[in-house]
Amino acid sequence: MKPIKLIILFAFISVTACTQFFPDKEKDYVLSTEVPPLQIPPGMEAEKLEAASEEVIVPLTLSKTIEYIDQGENNTYVRINSPYAHVWRLVGKALTERAIEITDKNRSLAVYYVQYDPEIQVVTDGTFWDEFVFFFGGDANQEIPYQVFLTETELGTDVFVRDQLGNKLSQGDGIKLLNLIFETIKEDFDN
Repeated sequence: MKPIKLIILFAFISVTACTQFFPDKEKDYVLSTEVPPLQIPPGMEAEKLEAASEEVIVPLTLSKTIEYIDQGENNTYVRINSPYAHVWRLVGKALTERAIEITDKNRSLAVYYVQYDPEIQVVTDGTFWDEFVFFFGGDANQEIPYQVFLTETELGTDVFVRDQLGNKLSQGDGIKLLNLIFETIKEDFDN
């Protein structure tokens, strides 16, 4: 064999072998569950009690209660009885699990910026014609930008869907997105 062919063959084999060193963690993240509480050795119990007496007690717990609240007039939201940090993770996981594109996120403002198409079509990958249409046809997805906004209250954390201008939505495709988030988190809680 010529040296160039050997180099190309070696490069191809090396690149395909890289996947075992860099596995896809997104699948593990989407299918993950809650981590059980850490077991503390008996000798450390006294230190734990001292530390607990100094901590500020947060009234919200990591409970698995979720409710869909529709009060009309741009006041439809999902309430999860958990602290903001936990709900932020749940909403991000739900969006990722449903393959909704997160274009940006700002945790300090409590906003996920997403692209969502309620009429999404499943792409078939069977024939040469399907490949041709995929490359040269129009975009089948007509994604619209939305904002998934979180706000913490004394009863839990509320999740709203807003349009790209920041207006809360109580009808249309924004509510479909809110329902999808609600169903995904509810399924996760039930499992």
